[in-house]
This record gives sequence, C-alpha cells and structure tokens, in this order.
Amino acid sequence: MISRAACLIVLTCLAGCSSFPYNSIPGPIGTITAAAGLPSVTRNNRPYILAKHSKIYIGDIIGTDRRSAVGLALVSGQTIDIPPQTQWLVMDMTTNGVDYKSSSSLVQGALQVKGPGDTPHEFIIRTAIAELQTLAEHFWLGYHKQGNSGLIVIAMDAVPVTVRNRNGATTLTAPRQTTTVAPGVAPQSTVNWTQQKLRNTIEYYNERPR
Repeated sequence: MISRAACLIVLTCLAGCSSFPYNSIPGPIGTITAAAGLPSVTRNNRPYILAKHSKIYIGDIIGTDRRSAVGLALVSGQTIDIPPQTQWLVMDMTTNGVDYKSSSSLVQGALQVKGPGDTPHEFIIRTAIAELQTLAEHFWLGYHKQGNSGLIVIAMDAVPVTVRNRNGATTLTAPRQTTTVAPGVAPQSTVNWTQQKLRNTIEYYNERPR
C-alpha cells in the first residue's frame, strides 16, 4: 500500500509540473464551523463578531480573547481550531485547480490544523520567531503562553513539518515529534512526546475561564 506521504510527494510533483498558474481565491477561503464566546474578525480595519457560518476572506485577522474560541473549515477541506488568546492573519490563499497554498501569520496564541483535506494544501505560517512550512494535514503550533517568549511546534502525522529561521532549521517527520524555538536561536532538535503530554498541552491552550 502506498503511504499518504508518498501520495503527497507524487501529487506535489504533478502540481509543480502543471502549467496551470496559482491564483488567489477571490471569494471566501473558509467558513466558521463553531464559535464559543465572542471571537472576532478584523476586516478592512473594522471588527466584526464571528458566529457559526461566518465567511473568512484573505486579509482577515481572526482574534479570540480569554473566553472565546473558533473552528474554521477551509475550502481545501482542512479544519483549523483557534483557541483562546489567539490572533491569526490570513495573508494569501491560492489554488491552481489541483492543490492549494496558503500564507498566514500567527501573531499570538496557537493553531491546530486537522484533516482530512480534499486536496493537498501547503501551509506556510509565519511567526515572530520562526516559519513553518508543510503539506501535513495534522499539526499544532503555539507561542509559549507567558509573553510569547518561545514557540512550540508539534507534528501529528508522518508528513514532514519544517520549522526554520535565520539561525537554522529542523524538520519533524513523525507523529508527536516536537521542536521548540526561542527568539534569536535556531529550532531545537526534535523531541518525541507521549500521547498524554500532547493531549495535556492542547487542552491547556484550549482552556477558557468560566
């Protein structure tokens, strides 16, 4: 049986060899599937409250406070969980009719990307500390909760997740492999977490005070 990682490599090659250009998606790039509290989106410098079925567009800044969280389904099929105290900017999302590419910026907080996707989707997510690039359907990244003093990245399947900054790069290649990055320092060597530590970390970031 051909692994999903191998299939993605083939599809990526085919997409890269395609003569079809990538074009920005003109309409919504996703739809809100769940909203708790009062999550918001800033669009054209104006804030709006998000609710289930709200549409998300390129250029939107999604924000959650201590008591809010939101779930988003992308047009490519992947879903994104946005926990409390997060700001995420959608910079661009393109497609060539075969696959998708997106560029975004995590300003604070955390994100969990979950599949399954309908088509391959290359994510590039920039932070103040490092950049993440991957075709993986499942991964998590988040700033340290205390003052954005570092970054944690967790792979959740076997598709490579590369984390880089001007000081170096590390690639995660297996479920529950992690790396941490401090400001001004290269991403650290990978560490394998237990399933319990992974679950505890995600739950910690998802906590909302009552």
